[in-house]
Amino acid sequence: MKLFSLLGFSLLLIASCSSSKSTSPTLPDYSIQMRLEDKSGAFEVKRSSGFSPNGKTYVSRYKVFPEGRQENKVLEQSTVVSTPGFLKGKLPVLRPFQSQYKVWFDGSLYQTETKIDIKSRALLISMKSPEKQWQGRSSVPFPGGNGIFCYFSQVVECIRYTGFVDKAIRQKQGRLELTIIWDGYPYIQEQYLNLRNEPFVQAVLEYDGSTKEGDHRFSMSVSGSVIFYLFNENNEYAKIFWPAQGFSLFPN
Repeated sequence: MKLFSLLGFSLLLIASCSSSKSTSPTLPDYSIQMRLEDKSGAFEVKRSSGFSPNGKTYVSRYKVFPEGRQENKVLEQSTVVSTPGFLKGKLPVLRPFQSQYKVWFDGSLYQTETKIDIKSRALLISMKSPEKQWQGRSSVPFPGGNGIFCYFSQVVECIRYTGFVDKAIRQKQGRLELTIIWDGYPYIQEQYLNLRNEPFVQAVLEYDGSTKEGDHRFSMSVSGSVIFYLFNENNEYAKIFWPAQGFSLFPN
C-alpha cells in the first residue's frame, strides 16, 4: 500500500498574531513538475504554492501520478492552507490553518482532514475510509511552548517565509527549532518506519553547507532520522531526500 504525504507557536499566539504581510518576505507563486522515488517505486508529482488573491491565505498543493504523466489517474493529493502572520510581533510565519489529504488504494478513497481550533487549542482531525480504524473525528491538544509550527508538506515554504533560509545561506550557518504537523496523519505513519502515531513531532533544522552541484543543503532532524532540503543558487526549492525512508523528490 503506497501512502505518501508531502512535505511551534502556541495557539494563543496564533490568535494574537497580525495577519498583515506588508513587512513580510515575499514568496513567489510557482507550479512545478517533479519526480518522486521511494521504496514502492517511481512516480510523477505536480506541486504548486501561492497566496490567495486577497493575500489572506497561503495554499500549497500536490498531486501524485503514475509515471508517464497519467494526470487522469491521481494516486494521492494534498492541500494545506496557512495564514501569514507574525510570531511575537516580529518573526514572519505561515500559521497552519487546515489541510486535506486523499489517497486511493485498490479503488477506495482514504481521506483525512485537519483544522486548527483556536478556542480548544487543539488539532481537529476528520477521517473517512473503508476501514473502521480510520473513520470518525478526534481532537488532539497542541503541544506546549512557543515557536514555529509547519505542515509537513509545506515545510519548504514555511521556513522560507520566516527568512531563515536566506539568512542562514548568507551567514553559512543557522539553526531553527519547529514543530511539524503531519498533514497526512495517520496514513504517513502506515507508510514510513519509526514514526510515532501522533500528528505532532518536534524537529530541528540546520544549515548544512553546499553540495558539489552548488545547492545549499539544510538538514532536518525528525523522528530519529534526517531529511535533507536542498535549495538552488537562487535560494529556490530544489530537492528533498529522506535517506532512512528511501525517499527522494526532485524536479522532473
